[in-house]
Amino acid sequence: MRILIGAPIHESKDYSMDRWIASVSKFEYPFDLLMVDNSPDSGYLNKVHEYCKKYGLNNYKHKHIDVGRDSPLDERLAQSREVIRQEVLKEAYDAWCSLECDVIAPPNAIGKLTDLIGNYWMVSHGYPAR
Repeated sequence: MRILIGAPIHESKDYSMDRWIASVSKFEYPFDLLMVDNSPDSGYLNKVHEYCKKYGLNNYKHKHIDVGRDSPLDERLAQSREVIRQEVLKEAYDAWCSLECDVIAPPNAIGKLTDLIGNYWMVSHGYPAR
């Protein structure tokens, strides 16, 4: 199963980004990673790239989108997720794992999720308000 881990990122989450990249780099199941940055400018991507180099993570892409400095969080997330959704469709991934950039998952997380998915088309932990 081809998996894309898609994550909206923002410079405000830098408190966890180093540890998050470290944990993602240890995932046992093969995956690609797409991080969509919705920070006010593209400068944060340089720091994220350094984290990826530090942990030997090379199966990733990162993109910056300009959402507008005063855009509400829900709008930033919606636009970031649309970029990820377009990548999933364009590259014909079998699954998109949306992993928040401040959630540290164990190395076997993707394998456990693929077992859980089985014949289902989607598993979501969506927020009721969204």
